[in-house]
Amino acid sequence: MKTILVAVDLTDMDETVIRYAHFLRKHLNLTAVNFVHNIRTYDIDEAIKDLLGKKDIKTIIQKNLRTKISRLFKEDNTYTLDILQHENTEYSLKNLAEQNNINTIVLGFKPKDSGTAAMSQKLIRIFKGDVILVPTAAPLRWNRILVPTDLSATFQLIIRKLQLLKDLEPQPEIRILKSFSIPSLFFPFIDIDDNQAIDQTYKHINKQYADIKKKYALNDDYTFVARYQEDQSVVDIIQKESKNFNADLIMMTAKGSNKIATIFIGSTINELINTNPFQVIYILK
Repeated sequence: MKTILVAVDLTDMDETVIRYAHFLRKHLNLTAVNFVHNIRTYDIDEAIKDLLGKKDIKTIIQKNLRTKISRLFKEDNTYTLDILQHENTEYSLKNLAEQNNINTIVLGFKPKDSGTAAMSQKLIRIFKGDVILVPTAAPLRWNRILVPTDLSATFQLIIRKLQLLKDLEPQPEIRILKSFSIPSLFFPFIDIDDNQAIDQTYKHINKQYADIKKKYALNDDYTFVARYQEDQSVVDIIQKESKNFNADLIMMTAKGSNKIATIFIGSTINELINTNPFQVIYILK
């Protein structure tokens, strides 16, 4: 990640994503930050068009955003700002990122009642790179990174990303999380009680991680925890572990082990996007 694309939308969320982009630029030593806003012309009310008269709305928006951005990005050469005019914002972001060889898009992570979850989901589906979702109260640090995973083949994406972060100062503390459940329909057919089944599953999962750790020479400083779901969802477990670990960032892949077409994203990501934001989510593709 040397360059990021940051979506701004003229809402209060702009202050958050601009601040977070500034943090990322310094913390990751980025070479460029590309801000972008897409004007969907059909969203502009006719009354507003009449008020504007001959004034160019693109120029007005650009001035507004430059004022916001320049409060942190003091020099014009530290960022770029593109104002687009397309009907579809998701494809506008995707196409601009791909044209400029940008692998990471940063979006505001808004409450589910704001209606932005669908846009995030669509962008994650169509964009081949990574997406970072930033909530309002995002901490400006990457000291503790929680990594939920099913330990499937997609875990290799996370391993590669973590290896790229090993030179950060301070070096982040990494906790890898695997949640699991045992479908109750199996219990009538296996000759062990619930506690035995859970204990045996714990042992199996810990051995699975030990094998992966040896295969990929994972850092000994990484901690690994397995959590039994009981009657909780995977997202419930992630939220609780994030709070207990005091995580600054949650890093996970867009899909798990389910071998479905690439136009779909995993059910856990879908559920996370539709919860009220509680942490920065870094989604790898």
